[in-house]
Amino acid sequence: MDAEREARIAEVAARAQPVWAENHDGEALQEFLKEIRCDGVDAVLVTRQVVGCSLGEAQEMFLTARCRAAELAFHNAFMEALERSQGDA
Repeated sequence: MDAEREARIAEVAARAQPVWAENHDGEALQEFLKEIRCDGVDAVLVTRQVVGCSLGEAQEMFLTARCRAAELAFHNAFMEALERSQGDA
């Protein structure tokens, strides 16, 4: 990860820390990140940093948040297409 992105992740994590500290609510954290337009991989990386969890746990928190339903649908569709394409090979 380049220094600029790393700095951006750290800055957003600092802004998001109070949201997490308030009640340790992953849904509230994802809603906050979505509101400030922190999406995708960046949101997962911020979640990982703020929560202090593994990458897999951060991804699960991201994908299971109600406000991330569109991202989950895209992820599932992509994974299904990838699996189908592997069967064609």
